[in-house]
Amino acid sequence: MNYIFNLPMLSLSPSEGERGPSINLCHRLTYMSNPRQKWSSQSGSVLVMTLFIAFIFGFFLFYYLNLASTQRNLMARSQAWNSSLTLAEAGAEEALAQLNPAVPLPVVDRTANGWGAPSAGIYGPMNRTMGAGTYGVIYNTNKYPIIYSTGYVAVASSSAILSRTIRVATTNIPLFTFAMAAENNLNFNGNNVTTDSFNSAPGSPFNTNGYYNASHASTNGDIGSVSGVVNVGNANVNGSVFLSPTGTDSIKNNGTVTGNTYYNFNPTFPNVTLPAGYTTWVSPPLWVGPLFTPTNILGTTYNFAFYGTNDYKISGLGGSVYVGPNASIRLYLINNASPSVIRVSGTSTNAGHLTIYMDGPSFTLSGNDTIDGGNAANLAYFGTTNNTSITFSGNAAFTGTIYAPEAAFTLGGGGPNTYDFVGSSVTSSVTINGHFNFHYDENLINAGPLRGYAANSWREL
Repeated sequence: MNYIFNLPMLSLSPSEGERGPSINLCHRLTYMSNPRQKWSSQSGSVLVMTLFIAFIFGFFLFYYLNLASTQRNLMARSQAWNSSLTLAEAGAEEALAQLNPAVPLPVVDRTANGWGAPSAGIYGPMNRTMGAGTYGVIYNTNKYPIIYSTGYVAVASSSAILSRTIRVATTNIPLFTFAMAAENNLNFNGNNVTTDSFNSAPGSPFNTNGYYNASHASTNGDIGSVSGVVNVGNANVNGSVFLSPTGTDSIKNNGTVTGNTYYNFNPTFPNVTLPAGYTTWVSPPLWVGPLFTPTNILGTTYNFAFYGTNDYKISGLGGSVYVGPNASIRLYLINNASPSVIRVSGTSTNAGHLTIYMDGPSFTLSGNDTIDGGNAANLAYFGTTNNTSITFSGNAAFTGTIYAPEAAFTLGGGGPNTYDFVGSSVTSSVTINGHFNFHYDENLINAGPLRGYAANSWREL
């Protein structure tokens, strides 16, 4: 027997008074019977999110690596850029060294050291390799040469080569620009010590027939110490005091400084280089030496009388020394020297010249030094590194220049005249124990020895 059951569709409806859609039970059962559809949808969402995050991380990683590479390239370029300027400056330094072979500055052989003769008014180029770069430098034949130097450096991260060029104009610096300058202490222990200046040049209003005259004095009697203390004491400095940035000075109640005090004094005083060929200089012949009968000249007896143009080597210099008009004499002193009197004769264009290269430890002047015409440039004293002591004793008046950066300069006594020391000095230290007046000869700026060429202006092209 067949039974047919007609099951009505069940519909769950909200009770009376409630709102909401009808839920078809069959549909609900069908949906709940397919869970794979739900997990598949969720898995797809996670994959999309993972890919998105991976993309973000990849983007930032690429950006960081690109930034690091760019930064490295910029740093390499910056280093090369700076290094090329350093190399250009090194080239300019070589050119200046070529122009400044020694102190005192001799006649410069600009063709030496591989530079060769000029071509079209130009020396060089001189090319050098330094580290990872090179430089090329030239200078012209002007009286005050102009230097052009270019530095070349390859950028480490590329094949590019960077270059920078500088132009350096030069000037020639006088060796003596102070009444007194010292590497170390300046100690004015004496009484009535005075510094001032004058100008021995013909036609200058600051001289009398070429000589110092107190009524025509000026106020450029500057003093300076590179690294020591300046003890002005009771001195009258008619000029300025120059000190290092850490230097100090001391002025007593009766001391005066008419100028200013500066704290930027930082010059370089190179050691003296003996002139070429000095080892072949000969001893003075009998007629100019102490073995010959002393010569009476204008009422004074001299042990040495020099004439003409000559170079001599003397193991020890004592007694009195005379240099005739128009003479140009260079003396190389090997051992200690203690002359009593030095006279350089002649005036104006007929003036004699005496240059002393002191290679012995000690030099002592016990008497006067006289320069006819009053021009301090006519007597030049250069002390090498072996010269460690210079002493003026008694009434040792002096006209001339002293350059001995390793020597302690001691002055005792002082002459009866008001022109005790005329000229300029550069020494290791200065100690004054008596009465001395220092009169800087401003003519040394134009007529005195030169320190050498120095940069007057610098600019990049």
